[in-house]
Amino acid sequence: MLLDVRGLEKRFSGARALAGADLGVTAGSVHGLIGENGAGKSTLIKSLSGLVTPDAGEIRVDGKPLIINSVRHAEQLGFRFIHQELSLVPHFTAVENAFVGRAYPRRGPFIDRNAMFRQVRATARDIAPDLPLDVPVGRLATGQKQLVEIIRALMSEPARLVVMDEPTASLSDGEARRLHQAVRALATRGVAVIFISHRLDEVIEICDRYTVLRNGATTGTGEIAGTTRGDLVRLMSGHEEITGGRASPFAGGKPVLEVTNLPFGRRGSRVSLTVSEGEILGLYGLVGAGRSSFMKMLWGSRPFEGGSISIDGAAMRSGDIQFRIRAGGAYVPEDRRHQGLVTVRSIAENLAIADLKAVRSSPGLPVTSRTRLAARAASVKDQLSIRMGSPWAMPLTLSGGNQQKLLFGRWFDRRIRLLILDEPTRGVDVGAKAEIHAIVRRLAAEGAAVLMTTSDMDELLALSNRVLVFAKGEITAGLAGDELTPARIIDAAFQHTQQKEPAA
Repeated sequence: MLLDVRGLEKRFSGARALAGADLGVTAGSVHGLIGENGAGKSTLIKSLSGLVTPDAGEIRVDGKPLIINSVRHAEQLGFRFIHQELSLVPHFTAVENAFVGRAYPRRGPFIDRNAMFRQVRATARDIAPDLPLDVPVGRLATGQKQLVEIIRALMSEPARLVVMDEPTASLSDGEARRLHQAVRALATRGVAVIFISHRLDEVIEICDRYTVLRNGATTGTGEIAGTTRGDLVRLMSGHEEITGGRASPFAGGKPVLEVTNLPFGRRGSRVSLTVSEGEILGLYGLVGAGRSSFMKMLWGSRPFEGGSISIDGAAMRSGDIQFRIRAGGAYVPEDRRHQGLVTVRSIAENLAIADLKAVRSSPGLPVTSRTRLAARAASVKDQLSIRMGSPWAMPLTLSGGNQQKLLFGRWFDRRIRLLILDEPTRGVDVGAKAEIHAIVRRLAAEGAAVLMTTSDMDELLALSNRVLVFAKGEITAGLAGDELTPARIIDAAFQHTQQKEPAA
């Protein structure tokens, strides 16, 4: 056995992160590591990467017990890690990022940039053939940045173990399938892969074995063959999975968001759409199709020229986020760590950031009241079942699912007319996903118009009354009712030239 983890334990400030975790991985296999947010997966992986030293237990590599005391030590063992939280240099291109920390190919005394490009392109060809390699990654979508991280890790040789933490969370079905093929190719070459995903269907599809963690301990391990999604959910949570089925057709309501002739895309196309109160409109497209950029334009964090955007008939100026908030707009971005949370501020402050006036000590002073901040945090914690200790702790001390709930919670206790959601359940477990879906449905039932983009086809169909499909900055289909099927959605996502009239 390549890797044998036995009885690993770890505490942080008295909180138990690992409570007897076991994991066994053989060379040439794909091993699914699953569990709810906060189950201990990240701590276990950090123990393997040299970032965390366990308090007890044993790690064996090739049958020999050892302590992995640094990131460099893990690399020398042939361990490679693709973390969910991206660690790219924004002003470097994909090629330059791929060589961070690695020796540059040289031609005499000079760096051979052509050789760098060829090496990256060779790795990218099977996984992300359309990924722009010569563009600063700060200008790429989150899903494209994830692909850069994956390419960087897979270029490293020799690799004996590759750990992938939610690698497909921001990828469309097409990109995910290509990644799955790359994972199987790695296993064929004798590389062991630990695949961490909240998408249980893909775990069942590509993994040979699985290990489930709950509350820091291993609750189950075995062969994937003959294992069902329900089996995994029961091991993860101790209860049956809650499913929401398909969204019902929308009966109609008062228009809230109206977009008219908004210039968008590289071909000079213009986008028009309407979202009504109580409606959930889904946007779908491949990575790079323009969904996130369109969302940012609607929210005001990206400028636009020409066309119009209005909320309840009030015209929204380009770049004016405060005006959108006053009009009842709310936004949950795709990248919670870099675009959503203020990581140097407390949980309580993050929850109040959308309406600081409401937590002032007195109306005339720009000073917040700790009492009001704590009271608001307690209220949102109860409403959203957020697992947290002190409201003054930093948000990154929470699990991914609870961090995501903070982004929703900052908009609570105010009138929401338009809710813009970009990958609302990215990187959260099945339990947190069900809770977030219930929140979205409740806000829509209370009269909010919801515009959502997601790469998760099941989520798209479960929540959306209607779907618009983007391809390279254009709407290629508007689907509702019986037309709203995975086959029709995917077919439209690969169309690049014809723009169709959105379904009403």
